[in-house]
Order: sequence, then C-alpha cells, then structure tokens
Amino acid sequence: MQSIDKIQFIHYLDNAVSLIDEAAELGRILFEKGFSKLVFVGCGAPYRIMSTITYWIEKKSTQTRCYSYYPAEFIHQDPKFIDEHTVVILGSYSGTTPEIVKAAKYCKNKPCYSIGITRLADTPLSLNVDQKLLFGDTKLGDYSRFIVTSALVSGYFSEAEPHNWDIHDKLISSLRNLPSALHSALEQTEKRIQEFTKEYSSHDSMFVVGAGPMFHSAYMLAYNSFMEMFWMHVTPIVAAEFFHGPFELVDESFPVINLIDETPHRKEAERVKRFGEKYCGGFINFDSKDYKLEGIDKDIRPFVSAIVLDAATRRLMDYFSEARGHDKSIRRYMGKVDY
Repeated sequence: MQSIDKIQFIHYLDNAVSLIDEAAELGRILFEKGFSKLVFVGCGAPYRIMSTITYWIEKKSTQTRCYSYYPAEFIHQDPKFIDEHTVVILGSYSGTTPEIVKAAKYCKNKPCYSIGITRLADTPLSLNVDQKLLFGDTKLGDYSRFIVTSALVSGYFSEAEPHNWDIHDKLISSLRNLPSALHSALEQTEKRIQEFTKEYSSHDSMFVVGAGPMFHSAYMLAYNSFMEMFWMHVTPIVAAEFFHGPFELVDESFPVINLIDETPHRKEAERVKRFGEKYCGGFINFDSKDYKLEGIDKDIRPFVSAIVLDAATRRLMDYFSEARGHDKSIRRYMGKVDY
C-alpha cells in the first residue's frame, strides 16, 4: 500500500488555508450587517462536517439562532423564521448536487442571504448564491470545507459574542496548522488500520460508535465510506444510545469501531469502551487524545477532534479496497441512474 505523501496532502488544503482570513472577515461583516440567524444546509458529508461546527455554536452561543437541514427537508419544511436577518450556508463538494442547487434557488426567493462553500466558481451552486467561498479543485473537500466554515463562523462570533466565543484567535491559528496535523494523525494510525483490516475486512456488518460531535464522524465513516464504497451493512450509533438496543447485537465476532473525542461526551464513549473490551472480540478504539497534533492549541483540540479522527480512520477505505478486491470508486447507482 502506497503511503500518503505529506506534501501533496497539505497542498490539497492550500486553497482552504488561504481563505481563512477572507472567510473570517466575511463572518465579521455578516454580524455588522445585522444577521442573527445561521442556517447550515448540506447532504451527506457536507451536512455532517458542518454539524461538527454547529455543535460548538449551540454549546457557546446564547444569542444567535442556529439550524441545520438537509436540502430537501429545508425546502419542504419551508421554515417561517427565514427572513432578512438569516444567513443560509450551503455546502457541496461538486456544487452540482441537485438537492443543494434546488435549496440555493429556493433561497433566491427568500429575503435571506446565501453563501455557497464549494470548489469552483462556474457550478450551479456557485451561480445561485449571493456569496461564494471557493476552496478549489481538491481531493480533500471535506477538510477544506471544515477549515473555511470554521473560519467564517469564528469571524462572526468573534464580533457577535466575543465573551462566549473566546477561542477565535486560537482557532484561526490552529486552522492554519490543521493540514499537517491531519496528515500526522493519518500516519500515526497506519499500523492499527492495517491490523484491523487484516482481521475484519471480510465482515459485511459493523457498528461505528461516536458520542456528541464525534457521531458525525461515525456517520461519515459508516454511510459515506463503508456503505457507499463497499456496500457493507455498517451502522453509525450514538454512544448515548448504544445501551438502548444496539449492544444486544455485539458478540465475540461482531466488529465495533469506537471513536473517542476530547469533549465532555468522552465519558459516554469511555462507557462503550469498557463494555466493548469486555464483550466484543472485534472492538477497536480511536481516541483523539492519542494523537500528537503539533500546531493545534490545547483549547482547540476538542473543536477539531471529530475531523482529526475522520482523517485517522478514512485510510481504512484504501486498505479495505485492496483486501476486498473492490475499487472504492465503484457505485451501483450514484451518478449512473435516475433517482
């Protein structure tokens, strides 16, 4: 298996890093113009990436209202609170996803202000929003989106609620160093990924457990990686709900991946860990505390831990592809049939 080239990995995130100041400044301008409601809209991974950020908004903000929607549900629910004080932030890697484009067009008929965070300027999403933040043609769209969206949000709250959002300077500094930290996490996990693949790549069912914001990483690993790429029955489980049904499926052969972050939800994940190590033969923990993240402020580690473990575990896709003899780019239906 070829190693991930550090220079190339970091290069994929250069454009996102170069947008940090612009995104933060846009956030400050949005507050100054009187926007007081933030709505995040996306499908799949973009939705989950942005949800790891909205978690921190909900945790720290006392004044700004924050909402998250899937595009189709956003349109069909037609929230009545959408007004001239609302910013709608739409995330898409390709900028062509039909649902997200429809959501952008929906916003054009509302008094809200829309921002598209995507790759290129000439996509349908970019052409149907009021403002766009373009992270360029990269293979690391999820991490690019995280960096840009985090800077935008932090810029806004540094003005809107500076006493509550006391992490701005540390966060902006850490975001600049995040590309190398993510690559470091990937490297530090390589051996464990190899061992887990050798033991469990032949299984077709698995749980991925995450607590608090880490559930969004569990979701992406289960849905957007194992299910979409390998057609495996992999279920993301909220750690707080693990003992309310799912744990009855666990035995000596059933694989469980447990993701542990550095937020107060860690206690929920550690409870799953104690059970899994006692009763589950195919149990593995990935703990963000185990990674040396140079350049990431200690107060920001909880903020980025979900994205760090996403990077640390996503390498599983390369090894599972080789072990299962299944090209991870193959799809049965996505982009191939009408749906």
